[in-house]
Amino acid sequence: MPSVAFWTRSVLALGGTLAAAQTIVGNGVTYVGTRDTAGGTDQFLSIPFAKPPTGSLRFKPPVAWTPTGSNPTINATAYGPSCPQGLADYVPNASEDCLTLDIWKPSNVTGKLPVMVWIYGGGFYFGTSQGYEGWYMVQPSIPAGKPFIYVALNYRTGLFGFPPGSASAKAGALNLGLKDQRLALEWVQQNIEYFGGDKTKASGAISTAYQSMYKGGDIGGVFRGMIMQSGSPSSVNVPPADDPVQEQAYKFFVNAAGCSNAADTFECLRSAPTDVLQKANQDVIQVPPEWKGPDQGPVVLGPVLAPGDVFLPELPSVSIHAGRYAKLPFINGDVKDEGTVFVNQTTPQTDKNVTDWLLSQAPGLYFGINNETAVKELLKFYPADPAAGSPYGTGSETWGTAPQYKRLASLVGDLIFEASRRDHLRTATKDGVNAWSYYFNLSINSLDPTLDSWGVQHVAENVFVFSAVDEFLAGQTVPQAFSNLEDATFNYWLNFAYNLDPNVPSTSHPYWPKYGSNATSISLGSTISLIKDDYRAEGIDYIINTPSLYN
Repeated sequence: MPSVAFWTRSVLALGGTLAAAQTIVGNGVTYVGTRDTAGGTDQFLSIPFAKPPTGSLRFKPPVAWTPTGSNPTINATAYGPSCPQGLADYVPNASEDCLTLDIWKPSNVTGKLPVMVWIYGGGFYFGTSQGYEGWYMVQPSIPAGKPFIYVALNYRTGLFGFPPGSASAKAGALNLGLKDQRLALEWVQQNIEYFGGDKTKASGAISTAYQSMYKGGDIGGVFRGMIMQSGSPSSVNVPPADDPVQEQAYKFFVNAAGCSNAADTFECLRSAPTDVLQKANQDVIQVPPEWKGPDQGPVVLGPVLAPGDVFLPELPSVSIHAGRYAKLPFINGDVKDEGTVFVNQTTPQTDKNVTDWLLSQAPGLYFGINNETAVKELLKFYPADPAAGSPYGTGSETWGTAPQYKRLASLVGDLIFEASRRDHLRTATKDGVNAWSYYFNLSINSLDPTLDSWGVQHVAENVFVFSAVDEFLAGQTVPQAFSNLEDATFNYWLNFAYNLDPNVPSTSHPYWPKYGSNATSISLGSTISLIKDDYRAEGIDYIINTPSLYN
């Protein structure tokens, strides 16, 4: 059985039988897609929303795609390339000409339908829309009586989407990937009605945490709600562009491209061969094997602070606490063991190993922490006792891993995911925002004893959200608990897309209350129950209240 931790790193086979081309005309453009006759869905793949960011447009904000000619037609019957990746083996077909989006819709449903927009994660150094095929969700939404339209978009990552360093800032080339996302959301607002979508009912995921801070919260109505799965406003380090590790990464790119002696190193990078930059994009984040987990991160290539920037003129935590964000209903949750797949299972032998990991100043492992005193104080809240570590609830079992593996996994999960989620929910609740929190407590990996050391790992909920359990376990008996959780998760998400409330219009599953002043969360696992969001309170509060630790 493949690991669900890497489920998003493969293009899933399309279900059903594709029949004759389906045509939609909108705003003078003809879109030619295909129909899945068995599943009752139409798909339109790789629709351009921006001009190719190549040549003089490389390292520049995206420019909206505009049709040319008297009868412009978009062949949307097959995937185009993904954007260049920070992982060498992630996709077989990558190109800088990648700013496209994919749409799945019910074939024969009339009326304006809600829209869900999926923005992939990947630590801002890899990712593609092709790993998230919308038919998984759209097909079962039809018999469930809650049909909707699904959109997935591509955006630039790594060097191409987040060029590092002060030279990039001077060239106005910061946070390009976030600007790609914004332009795609604007395209959806302007065009989704041609595909049967209701532009007033658009919800997003993951990177919408940053999108909600666009112009201090003045987002222009491009979406009305958010679902954040393992990612909150302050989850990743957001350094200034002249941060030393940012400059270190920029120098690496300049040297790799042979631009060291150029009068203008940034313009030299703009004209460098794609394959040279792509190799450097992958090489810059390489770290010794003992510093890598099954997944890598956090890395230096990602969003940065930029005075006057439409997204990040200040730290996300500052924006959120000052109320400079779109106060829209949202769901924000994490899985039980967020940190396990980011930690090498053999490296953390001692306190010093743990401290060195968190203080790493390498582009390929960079938490943005340089306060050793604060790190050592933090360790007091996370004992080396395996029974206190992650995977949680597994007692003294270590599966032969390093003595402090579970301790470091706990620290990493709380530093990147849990502290930011809890702070976001607390602050939004005080601001009167309708917000719900989940704690995902079941993984398909539980069927494979060799993966017990991962616990309920990062992205474990995706298979359930996408209603893909049967597909993932093809040929195996699906435990009833998995089917029940899939149905519950899927319906909570659909309800939110329809009514900005996971309980409305109706659900046969337990009522999911708002987070509220009681910090109520729902535990989604083999059983569904309500819990108080107060686990590891001392350690998480210390992170939130210590600026050198909290991004």
